[in-house]
Amino acid sequence: MAIDYIIIGAGVIGSATACYLKKALPESRILLIDRNHTAGAGNTAKSAALFRNFFSSRTNRLLAGSSIRYYLELGSKVRLDPTGYLWLFSKEQWNDSQKAIQQLDPEKNKFEILDRDRIMDILRINYQAKGHFPDVNSGIFCHLCGSLSATALAQHYASLFESMGGEINFNTDIKEFIITGQNSCYAPWDDVSVDGIVDQKGNAYNAKKFIVATGAWTHDLLAPIGIASGILPKKRQLFALKIKNNAGLLVNSTIRPAIILPAGGVYIKPVLDKNIIIAGCADDLGQPFLMSDPEPDPLYFQNAIEPVLNHYFPELDFTLSLKWAGYYDYHWPDMTPVIESVANLTWVGGTSGSGIMKADAIGRIAAARMQGYEEAFLADGSKFKVSRLSLRDRDVEKEELII
Repeated sequence: MAIDYIIIGAGVIGSATACYLKKALPESRILLIDRNHTAGAGNTAKSAALFRNFFSSRTNRLLAGSSIRYYLELGSKVRLDPTGYLWLFSKEQWNDSQKAIQQLDPEKNKFEILDRDRIMDILRINYQAKGHFPDVNSGIFCHLCGSLSATALAQHYASLFESMGGEINFNTDIKEFIITGQNSCYAPWDDVSVDGIVDQKGNAYNAKKFIVATGAWTHDLLAPIGIASGILPKKRQLFALKIKNNAGLLVNSTIRPAIILPAGGVYIKPVLDKNIIIAGCADDLGQPFLMSDPEPDPLYFQNAIEPVLNHYFPELDFTLSLKWAGYYDYHWPDMTPVIESVANLTWVGGTSGSGIMKADAIGRIAAARMQGYEEAFLADGSKFKVSRLSLRDRDVEKEELII
């Protein structure tokens, strides 16, 4: 029995794509392949697993907003916790962001603007500027934001896919593509396409169409066969900090949002039932776009994150407990997902750190593209033109509200 579609990568994006493709084509034979032992065990599992709908770009709001709508229905199945985001701005940052913020409707987009006094009602924070650390002038509390279990979400989609008759091969690492036309060195009259793929054991898999949803590994997988995917990997590190109590962080523990600080892209996610906060940093220049050392670096925490926490939360008593690292799959220059095809191969990625919060919409759009549809229907009933996320016919807006 011939395979119709092979999807490489069972992270949250690949699993969602497989699920919606199988739902649309129940009679097709679809195989989902992943190098790990279960769905969502790669970089999906290493995410901070936060979600937000607060973007200046209409495209990002559609992708994230409709996905969050679906996640809210899942609720406890994916351990969804809508704690909110508290995004803090210095006076300069606030002034620079006004054009983007004023275009958004607080009621429709579920956010409120906080002055310094209201921020102080929530956080025990040092708002004064010093050295490298800007002041805390204003904030935006985003209510349709929070956290969930990224692994549970990926496994939800994979389970649905399998329940509809989809097939999954775990512990299968794809190493090579078999391309037609190799014998003639891809002469111009050859109709070059992907004929198959080969795993780490030398097993070959053939299909009519292939979908690559391998996130940070996309470039390394596709560049050798002549595809410029537009997707590059960047290492991201997370650190779990054990705290004695939350009194040095929160005024009232009933309000426990994820917090974006105004210095260096540092953010924290409180996990108060375990007396832990998770800290990360969305840095820019200096981190290479390479699959580099996969291990987290304690010096990175000590030099880039700890000084920021010490400045803004001088009363917070913490010790480094756990650390881990993964990779974002970035698409420059707009940091918005890519769904593109060459011959019978399609790649889905470039989520640039927001894959979890947009996964449901991306899966639906990718499945629509594989069926040749011009539009996809998202979870909230809105329509999305599939070509907007392509490279050739791209139509996305610049995102102004970047952590």
